[in-house]
Formats: sequence, structure tokens, C-alpha cells
Amino acid sequence: MSQAPDYPLELKPEDLSPYRQGTSGVDYVHSFRGPRAGPHVMINALTHGNELCGMHVVKRLLDLNIRPVCGELTLSFANVAAYQCFSPQRLDARFLDRDFNRLWHDKLLQEDSHSIEARRAHEMLPIVCTVDRLLDLHSTWHALQPFFVLPKLAKTRALADALGYPGRQLFLPEIRHEGYHLIDYNAFRQDNDSAVALIVECGQHFARSSVDNAWLTAVRMLQVCGIVDPAVAADLLATAVAPASTPIERFEIVQPVIAESDHLEMLGNYAGFDAYPFGACAAMDGHQPILAPFDDAIVIAPRPSPAKGQQAFAWGRRVV
Repeated sequence: MSQAPDYPLELKPEDLSPYRQGTSGVDYVHSFRGPRAGPHVMINALTHGNELCGMHVVKRLLDLNIRPVCGELTLSFANVAAYQCFSPQRLDARFLDRDFNRLWHDKLLQEDSHSIEARRAHEMLPIVCTVDRLLDLHSTWHALQPFFVLPKLAKTRALADALGYPGRQLFLPEIRHEGYHLIDYNAFRQDNDSAVALIVECGQHFARSSVDNAWLTAVRMLQVCGIVDPAVAADLLATAVAPASTPIERFEIVQPVIAESDHLEMLGNYAGFDAYPFGACAAMDGHQPILAPFDDAIVIAPRPSPAKGQQAFAWGRRVV
């Protein structure tokens, strides 16, 4: 059986205390209005406390005093409480009480005003409700190539296509087994509303390349939405690490794989997106093989060391 890889800590946490006093009335959330009408664009980091690439990008945009020429630009650090617990000894500081990215539904928020993450969601909610375009910057434990995560809506797919990078797109299923993402909240999930939200998974949590991917995608978001001066956007893009051309590939999640033991190990590439023929063995769950349920089944987002009852990965398929 394959051994899950270890990854070097190429990124370091930064002191965010100078950014606590936001301009929005909410700590660590900075909103700036342009002189003309336009969309409200939000670039969000630290939905999970150990996903450092977005923090570096939002901090850099703030340090560069990027301002909108129209509409409104919001630059935010979300789960700062979890981030403040991150250290080389606590690489798993994803959240404290509950996953900040699994509670974005009115019913769930109404039921919880006490957990650290729900309190933070309630603080940010009035701002989120006014956003027209949201880019949520994430990273992955394993060294996956970057990809968008999005609901299967034409408006969201169109924005991902317009951004162009990363080229890989992963459509979420209609049923949420573990809860609701920030990009699922209300208007973002409604066909008849123009508000659009995307997650971009930028690479391995602690890799410098994940910052490069996050920077390129964030600047493309500013450029495509027309919220910054074209010359400024061009200058920002000039500082990006140019990736190889990536054709658009689309995948959808078909079904989750839930660990039935504490000893599930992948047999193939931990980077995921490997294809398996029908009946091929992709992992061992204790002594039980996990077999591809259909031909050309794609392994999506394997989780490191899943415990019994947790989602270990998902089966997906290619779509057009």
C-alpha cells in the first residue's frame, strides 16, 4: 500500500493584528467603494485556519492599497481564530468548534450562535449578503493541481470559464453530505439571481506554488469583474507566475466514500483525479477493498488519514 506523503512547510504564518481594524465594521474585513457604480466583489481567505495561500494574497492586496474604480471591493480574513492556533505543531488548525465552510444555510445559522465559527459567520453575514462576485481562496492537504469548486449552475460555470485559470472545474452534487459551503449561501445558489461564488483550491496547504496560483486567480477575478483599473490589473498580472496552458476539464462528484475503519489507505496517487476502470481497486479500508463503481471513475480529493465515519474521498466522473 502507498504511504501518504509528508509535505514541507514552505509558507509561514504572518501577524494579522495590523489588519484587525477593518473598514466594514467587522474585524479583519476590509471594504472599499469605488467612485462609480459596479459589482461588489469579495476575495476571501482563511475559511480554514491552516490554508495559508489566501492569507498571503489578501494581505498582499491590502498592502498594495488596491482600490476599486467602480463598485465595491471586500478583502477578508474569515476564520482568524483558527488561524491564530496554526503552528508547525498544529498543522491541522482547520477550525476550532466546527467547520466554518459547512454551516452556510439559514437553518444551520439560526440553530447556532455559540460556536466560534458560527459567531464569525453571523458577523460576516451582512456583508456576504451584499456580494455579487465571491472568490473563496482555499488549498488542499495533498498536492493537487489547482481547480475550481462550484455548483452546477450556468452562471457559475460562465465565471469559471471567463477566469480561465485554473482550467479544472469540479461541480458539487445537489446533496450536501457534510453541510453547506460559503459559496452555497442563498443568492449564490439561486438560478434567478446574478450573484456568483467560486471556491478555488490552489494547491498544497504549505507550498509556495499555492500562493502563486491563488494570486493569479484573484487578480484575474479583479480583472474580469472590471473592478480595478486595467493598467493596475496588468501590472498585478505581470507579477504572477505564468502557468502552463491548462485546457478546461470538468468533473462532477457522484458519491462519497465513507471510511468504515480507521485504516483506509489509497493505492494510487494521493493527488487525486486518477481514473479507474470498473471494478478496479482504488483503496483498502482495513481489509476491505474499495472498487471503482463504474468505468472511468475519478478519485476526487482524498483526505489524509480519514477516521471511521469520515469521508475518505469521493467518486466522480468527467462531464462536458
